[in-house]
Amino acid sequence: MKNFFIQDLKRSIINPGFFVGIVFVLVILLPAAVLDTPLDGSRSYLYGFGNVFHASGFSPFAAVFPVLAYASVFCEEHNSGYLRMILHRTGFAGFMKVRAVTVGFSGGMMIAVPIAVICLIVYIGGVPGIPTDSDEGLLAGTKIIEAIIKYGDWYVVGGKVVLGFLFGVLWALVGFAFAVWIPNRYVSLLAPFILYDALWLFIGYRSFNPIFLLAGDDVGRGNYPLAVLIDLLYIAAALFAVHVGIRQERRC
Repeated sequence: MKNFFIQDLKRSIINPGFFVGIVFVLVILLPAAVLDTPLDGSRSYLYGFGNVFHASGFSPFAAVFPVLAYASVFCEEHNSGYLRMILHRTGFAGFMKVRAVTVGFSGGMMIAVPIAVICLIVYIGGVPGIPTDSDEGLLAGTKIIEAIIKYGDWYVVGGKVVLGFLFGVLWALVGFAFAVWIPNRYVSLLAPFILYDALWLFIGYRSFNPIFLLAGDDVGRGNYPLAVLIDLLYIAAALFAVHVGIRQERRC
């Protein structure tokens, strides 16, 4: 089981889809960070974060990327018959645990790594702490300002990376769930994006809207712990869908 986990983990991040996804995310986010944001220490880093997460146009399409790395590999294993051999070696429970971790990890890292890079660029080039001067009043009355006063800037910078990771985990697992129930590569790649945009339009301006979970700024006025909790609940639902689907597969 240990060897299977190590091999599966390597496969989940050492593949063209993983690196292509990271490059595309960086290409989308970088202009907002380096072209639309002054990095000469004249503006608050929160101003730059606003450009990156709310003006870059990334959020409406963010669910496309986490599934690129490893979510659809189940389709290939299923359609080739290789899945039967894997389940025979690992057992249902073992396969479920390993594959959920590797799919989630690859999706999480695909979003978290570019966000970490972008956040560091903006933070280093911006003014730390509470916004002052021309940025005074920025995010006033939100829990973000309260948290910076209490915990420091790491709450925002670290929070963005954690939320990005959980967002990637969630939508990679949603892609995995679609792959389990409908083992077609194109369905597993496109259906999560369709579901994501449908939920965005259907739920509207509510804290549990998936599109708000990437940045967390619109969840309870910047309540990042609440955003994490909502992410975990959605992840649990995706895992349940995967669990039921694989059990159905085993009975076939």
